[in-house]
Amino acid sequence: MRGCRALGLLVAACLVYGCVPQKGTSQEKDKQVQIHYELGIQYLTDGKSSQAIQELQAAQALSPDNADVEHALGLAHQHKGLLDKAIDQYEKALRISPKLTEAKNNLGTAHLAKGDLDKAISLFEECLKDSDYPTPEKAAYNLGVAHFKKGDLDKAIEYYLQAVKVNENNVNALYNLAYCFQEKKRYPLALEYYKKVLVLDPAFKQAHYRMALIYEAQEKNDQALESLKKSTDIDPDYLPAIYRTGLILIATGNVRTGRERLEAVMKADPEGPMGKEARKQLDMLKGDKFKGIAAP
Repeated sequence: MRGCRALGLLVAACLVYGCVPQKGTSQEKDKQVQIHYELGIQYLTDGKSSQAIQELQAAQALSPDNADVEHALGLAHQHKGLLDKAIDQYEKALRISPKLTEAKNNLGTAHLAKGDLDKAISLFEECLKDSDYPTPEKAAYNLGVAHFKKGDLDKAIEYYLQAVKVNENNVNALYNLAYCFQEKKRYPLALEYYKKVLVLDPAFKQAHYRMALIYEAQEKNDQALESLKKSTDIDPDYLPAIYRTGLILIATGNVRTGRERLEAVMKADPEGPMGKEARKQLDMLKGDKFKGIAAP
């Protein structure tokens, strides 16, 4: 009855795809509720949050105690960045249907987006306690995100592993696991999980880039350059990879080509952080003060 849609790279939330007609309503009224609801879901799936809200509010007016409609309205408001309204809608859905654990998971993601990490963690933990929750990997994944944001890498790894145990093809969980292991300098494990990501999604440019940083740390510059090339083959405008390529080339003696890479970054992002850092490195090179690869 419920289908899923990711809200972003790090936090997942779910859409509902069914509407239970309320007892005591006419068949025609139920039909109208369903029509508005399904249109709202379709608009939401297409990223048209304003139109989704309009249709879902029409369904709400006809069926004010429908938990699925309230839940979907929460998602629509959250997609628009209206987190307080989303929270109100999720809470209303849960008052109507306390066992609607998907709404509780999404309520957690709204609190997570607001930076209320402890509240989010509490809600996700409640989701995991529900033995009837059909997709516990979502709550486990979101717990990983919340603990990562709190700076607790060990807890983040614990929950990402739990998410992967339920669904071994969860690309985001695998990537975040690799990222955490890399932050802890457990490079063999990090590389193992990045490679799993790339088996599932060969176009995941960030995985290639993060692997390159590991190879840099291990002084394997040829492998680092190879991974960076794969990243820019996927996205020729991926500035972090272009920048790192420039630094490695300069440090390993290919100054001309490396300079060209940094100049390309500076041109593409003249006032941004990447452009400013490229300009800084080029100025150092002009003054013969370039002393090697800057830290990733």
